Amino acid sequence: MILLLVNQNRKRKRDAANLVETLQVGSNVILHAGIKGKVVAIGEDDLEVETTPGTKLRVLKQAVRAIQTSEGK
Repeated sequence: MILLLVNQNRKRKRDAANLVETLQVGSNVILHAGIKGKVVAIGEDDLEVETTPGTKLRVLKQAVRAIQTSEGK
């Protein structure tokens, strides 16, 4: 039982790390708070997301829940 939980946690961490590595400027993302936006700048630990024209949020990379694909729109 404990081994199953450990393996699930490792997979979740690995998937989150892969998601952060694939972030690119121009990617449409969904944050954990439910906010959708487009990545306009990427820093070392954070990124800038434009939610509406002229409104930019600076968030940690780990705040990204998913990257939207063209099929997901």
